[in-house]
Amino acid sequence: MLRRVSAGVLAALLSLASVAASPAAAVAKPARLLVPPGARVLYWSYSMPLPGGARYGTMTITNRSVIARVRDLINAIPVSSYPAQQVCPQDRMVPYIVRFSMSRPAAAFTTVVFQLGGCPAATLYQHGVAQRPTLGGWTLPRLYAAIQRVIAPHGQPLA
Repeated sequence: MLRRVSAGVLAALLSLASVAASPAAAVAKPARLLVPPGARVLYWSYSMPLPGGARYGTMTITNRSVIARVRDLINAIPVSSYPAQQVCPQDRMVPYIVRFSMSRPAAAFTTVVFQLGGCPAATLYQHGVAQRPTLGGWTLPRLYAAIQRVIAPHGQPLA
């Protein structure tokens, strides 16, 4: 009898997990925390390990399918849910930045700043205004790695 109850509880938990992971569950994220469509240029800023120390570089992407995939991946990142009392280790990492623009000379309409150390979070800026709450959580480094593979399939470019 105990095994049947355990199996029933397990089945219920699995069905709840599948509902939570479904696209319908992700609809609750407010529009201000989503990257809107329309970008024709994506800029990816990253740190570059160079002999004299880490420097910053920027890669420009104009491939619309890559831009759309990165947009979809960012829009799939959940809202961060750190408790208010959460104490985070000090973050000294250089942030990774993804900017979406209508054209090369146009200013970015959406910028996403990934801070992967401390309490990992991605701050989304719409037209220069930081949106709260942040995105991410403890799985953000893994999610960012997937985004990085779409942008640079062979890894972080070196100068």
